[in-house]
Amino acid sequence: MKFAHIADVHLGFEQYRLPYRAAEFARAFKEAVEKAIGERVDFILIAGDLFHSSRPSPETLKTAIEILEKPKKAGIPVFAIEGNHDRTQRKVSAYNLLEGLGLLHLLGVRDGRVENDHLTSERLGNRYLVKGVFDKGGKSVEIHGLKYMSAAWLEHNKLGEMFRPEGDAILMLHQGIKELVEEMMGIVPESQRDYFELKMGELPKGYLYYALGHIHREFVTSYDIGTLVYPGSLQRWDFGDYEIRYRWNGRSFTPQAGTRKGFYIVEDFKPRFVELRVRPFIDIKLRADEETAKREVKQLREKIPPEAFVRLDVRWERPYDVSQFREILKVKYLYLRTRFERKVEAVRGGSVPKPEEYFTPVELRAIGLTGEKGFDAVDAVVELFIRAGQEKEPARSDEKPEEETHGSAKAEETVRETEKPEKSDKPGKVRQKKPKPKGKPTSILAWVGGGDED
Repeated sequence: MKFAHIADVHLGFEQYRLPYRAAEFARAFKEAVEKAIGERVDFILIAGDLFHSSRPSPETLKTAIEILEKPKKAGIPVFAIEGNHDRTQRKVSAYNLLEGLGLLHLLGVRDGRVENDHLTSERLGNRYLVKGVFDKGGKSVEIHGLKYMSAAWLEHNKLGEMFRPEGDAILMLHQGIKELVEEMMGIVPESQRDYFELKMGELPKGYLYYALGHIHREFVTSYDIGTLVYPGSLQRWDFGDYEIRYRWNGRSFTPQAGTRKGFYIVEDFKPRFVELRVRPFIDIKLRADEETAKREVKQLREKIPPEAFVRLDVRWERPYDVSQFREILKVKYLYLRTRFERKVEAVRGGSVPKPEEYFTPVELRAIGLTGEKGFDAVDAVVELFIRAGQEKEPARSDEKPEEETHGSAKAEETVRETEKPEKSDKPGKVRQKKPKPKGKPTSILAWVGGGDED
């Protein structure tokens, strides 16, 4: 017996509000299904989050129908459960629509009994537990499943009492398991590190294969008499879900391999990973001055393909112009994260330096003015800095004047993308760009106000 195990497809997800990313998520699902058909599998499991939303758009539904028509024409049944992204409390979901079209079989708790060639039902109180059935060569396997449930629901409804396999069986769930998430900590996507609703001991026993979804990193382990598998998402979820990470050690960048993307082909309950080639996500972090950062990033860019999505995290003691990294890297999408903060070092004896040892006289005067009770005369601070600037020795004709840099000590974030600039690292949120100050007085106002400039 041979089957495909797919999870976390997220059809319709316009990652970072980029429409072409939704097309790439669809393309990955199409490729996975076609590879499964090419492997001549007996059936396909989709362990939740086929859709990114419980109310997919008409275009997304059309895409799902076109792709799922392929296994239907090949005579390969598809069994599915709803994930946390696409589950619904309504009577009818997008999964019911696909089931009505004969494209998949929905497993889990339902109001009515369902009986056909691939589904059977077991009474569960006043409802029914609908299970999948597949027969081949005189052998039969049952496929049990349940849509995503919250930790509170699972605390009051024990899975071990609900699922009791008799004979060869597969259990399909869309849940995070505490011990496994903690074991994967640091290599699961950053946004998923608290994604768990179950403990390992709460999983029902007696299954030959545990087909899980919800965690976007592929992972295989054993449990009881069977094998427990997360195939991971088909596409990369965030920059914590990187293909490769580069960390600056003060002398050079150290590479660290990330995760694969794809699904599993399972033959006689033994899983084999099938990797998909997807858009690379590359995570770079360094703490360096401007000259060092520019030089090292220029050398690193030869290893970064132009179609990559890149997060560049730059940190240093004093601010400098980070927009230049857009031209240095020239990648499809750049998320630029910066933190410039002065380093305060304790002197002998563990004491903190005196203010006059740390700030210039002009800075001390500005701090005094802004700290005065009822202060509202910003012009006084502006004049203070203008006067201080006029007292400086003018630059010689053969020297370039120093560029002014503004911004607070807290993190500044800038994103650049060739088609859709100014995107946030968090899907669904767009940062509002502040108007740039014009002229010295306004720039000083921005500096005094502690505002960030993008």
